[in-house]
Amino acid sequence: MKTTSKAKEGALIEEMVAALGDRFGQAPEVGVVLGSGWSEGAGTLLGDAEEIPLADLPHWPLPAVEGHGGSLAVGTIVGRRAAVCGGRVHAYEGRPARELVRGVRALVGWGTPSILLLNAAGSLREERLPGSLMPFSDHFNVNLPDPNAADQTPDGKPVFLDTVGLYSPGWRERLCAARPELEPGVYMGLRGPSYETPTEVVILRGHEGAAVGMSTIPEALAARAAGAEVMAISLLTNFAAGIQGSAPSHEEVMDAARAHAGVAATVLEAAIQFAP
Repeated sequence: MKTTSKAKEGALIEEMVAALGDRFGQAPEVGVVLGSGWSEGAGTLLGDAEEIPLADLPHWPLPAVEGHGGSLAVGTIVGRRAAVCGGRVHAYEGRPARELVRGVRALVGWGTPSILLLNAAGSLREERLPGSLMPFSDHFNVNLPDPNAADQTPDGKPVFLDTVGLYSPGWRERLCAARPELEPGVYMGLRGPSYETPTEVVILRGHEGAAVGMSTIPEALAARAAGAEVMAISLLTNFAAGIQGSAPSHEEVMDAARAHAGVAATVLEAAIQFAP
């Protein structure tokens, strides 16, 4: 998909919102963006689902990385109407911030009040084992692009976003009360695609990081700026480089995500249940 100028971005999102309404009708209560490997379990949760390829929706950037699906499904999960996007695009693919978040902006523009962002990430802590899940308490954006810069927003104006409580404290507290095995933590965001070095891991740990990944932060910033409540959860698929001899690879990430799909699906279901 070709990059668009800031003057056109707002019009593109308006077209996407109209297409979503025409195809699916009423906006869902929760919009979900799946990360690497999450589709393995999420696909079994939706009832009464309508699903279409993202390519059938105008201007929606199409995922190309293994582990990310290319469809949007709308149905019910635990009695709540939800839209589930099978995957995302990434900054390391050469995409500008406005394309990373265009789908999320369209979902919120459609009228979706709560956005749930999911990803696969590397654990920065020995006590956070592969297969565990981590709700975001906060993030540290190392070098992912900010979609609220003037050349990335729908109207070409910068958004000076207050990020205190960016990841909805109330939503997180309700989820963790129901699933006490979940331990929130700080997500460290790097552009990628190269995995972090062992020295970088030491530095990230020193800045209170609990997990490291290459996505999610731009979508969270855009969704919050658009007025949505935001929750994000990482499936920890591996130890970050140098921890217990880890040497991360995409194959390891995908294998671990598939192995823990069942647990991830139950947490996804609970997160939708307790959305605002």
